[in-house]
Amino acid sequence: MILKHIFIVAITAILVTGFSTSAFAHSHFHGSSPADGDVVTDPPHEIILEFNGQIEQGSFIDVTTTEGEAVEIQDIIIGEGTLTGTFAEPPVNDEYHVTWSIISADGHPLEGEFSFTVDAEVPESVEEGESAKTETIEEEDTEEPSVIETVENEESMESAEQPTEDAEEEGSSSVLVIVIVALVAIVVVGIFLLSKRRK
Repeated sequence: MILKHIFIVAITAILVTGFSTSAFAHSHFHGSSPADGDVVTDPPHEIILEFNGQIEQGSFIDVTTTEGEAVEIQDIIIGEGTLTGTFAEPPVNDEYHVTWSIISADGHPLEGEFSFTVDAEVPESVEEGESAKTETIEEEDTEEPSVIETVENEESMESAEQPTEDAEEEGSSSVLVIVIVALVAIVVVGIFLLSKRRK
């Protein structure tokens, strides 16, 4: 009987120990930074996932924008119950979807997802730069028709100069006619006077 009780206690201890070890080795997700649904005003440089147990190599984090574009994760760092993904560049204002997958110390995989939003204040210098670019583009757009107007003005000036030249030519031809008529008259008068003297 004593051996039977010892055997039962030993089996129970083994089962309890095995179950406790398995439960301890199996990691559970505790939270993240940024957290699910967070709206951050300062673009994060990293995402940190927290677990209540050890995690193994092969765990990863993926981040995408609302357009489905992947955000580059520069490094994946596995720490004491943490999984950290550092951004190559701080994310710009947008909503981001995060998916993650880890491997617990007991080899059991675990995965999940969450979202957060970046809504950082845009510096005035950037806004002024964008507005200046917009004004420059608008000025260039308004300047283009002026080239056409210049050509039209040149054509109108040329057309205005033509009547003046025609008028000058008409004036010079009129003077020439008058001179010729005067010379003819002088010749006629001279001939008349000579013929009168001879008589």
